Amino acid sequence: MTTASYRIRPAGPDDAAFLADVTLTATRAQGRLPADFDEADWRGGFEEWSLESIDDPATDLNVIELDGRPVGRLRISRTPGSVELNGIQLHPDAQNRGIGTAIITELQSEAATRGVPLELHVERDNPNARRLYDRLGFTKTGEDGAEDVMQWTQLWNAAVAKRYDTPGTGMFAPEVLGPTVDRLAELADGGRALEFAIGTGRVAVPLSERGVPVSGIELSNAMIAELRTKVDETAIPVVVGDMSIVRAPGEFSLVYLVFNTISNLLTQEQQVECFRNAARHLSPGGRFVIELWVPELRRLPPGTPATVGVAEPGYILLDTYDVLNQHVVSHHFHFGEGTQAELGRTPHRYIWPAELDLMAQLAGFTLESRHADWTGSPFTADSPSHISVYRLSTT
Repeated sequence: MTTASYRIRPAGPDDAAFLADVTLTATRAQGRLPADFDEADWRGGFEEWSLESIDDPATDLNVIELDGRPVGRLRISRTPGSVELNGIQLHPDAQNRGIGTAIITELQSEAATRGVPLELHVERDNPNARRLYDRLGFTKTGEDGAEDVMQWTQLWNAAVAKRYDTPGTGMFAPEVLGPTVDRLAELADGGRALEFAIGTGRVAVPLSERGVPVSGIELSNAMIAELRTKVDETAIPVVVGDMSIVRAPGEFSLVYLVFNTISNLLTQEQQVECFRNAARHLSPGGRFVIELWVPELRRLPPGTPATVGVAEPGYILLDTYDVLNQHVVSHHFHFGEGTQAELGRTPHRYIWPAELDLMAQLAGFTLESRHADWTGSPFTADSPSHISVYRLSTT
């Protein structure tokens, strides 16, 4: 199929009536208008909302044009942590010409360049849109009323998942993984364990082999596919979705989140919800364990927004900081003997230990212990990371 030539331009006040028209026409063509739909009332409210969106600096409301005539509506929001597709509607005459796919692909490219996810909501009674998003690689991460929340990210795609495991070295080294599994097995205390962001099973598989029943939540289907090369669904069941929202069946004595992964949630609100979701899964007195790095702002030279985290043959890690929003983007440079390098980016929101403790309190936890590593070394002002164990109330 050849993609039609289209143009996107900013919407103005004179476009408010058209934006309502095209949204109404597209929805009516799909047979999705309720029987008691009040068109006049809806149109008045929608046009007013469109005018507000035009004036909103945080939102880009656009008109899609084809051959010089308006045929669609596109609304996008951009935040430090994501690109959000708030809505795309095309007149039926402009559909099935590749325009929607091309626009979303451009947004995916933008999100990948920034190193952030592309997010959207889709109504459950809109199967055509859902099929498009599924085809373009979006994953359902939660629900919001009558809508599914979906996300696309290049951070944990198939290529990343394939090279994620480094058996015997790095975070897979026995001296790293052994104490991790030992401590988690102790904290599970004979009960079931749930891993948020289970990934390829770096921790879950050896913990399961120790006799601890383990389940998982994971956003990336590619990472789950790698996990499935090691164990099947009966051994370690996994629910696909956002660890701050999605529920796994059953009750657990331990929920754990390792290797700085809570910082992959890019807002304070999402991080608090992660604690609350852990609490929802735990039995009274259960534990939530977090492994997290301590922000390295003391290493940040005045006036310089970046630090070098790792510099070794074939790999350089450069972290750039946005101290206003507590965001850091890790830039991973992989290179060989030649002049070419491969760049990958991972965005994070860093959290101070005291802030983490307050998040825990908001979810009903108290801090039980904090150590510098999995072997129980004392946590000090110079510790680069910590293992924090939070306990849920028994009442």
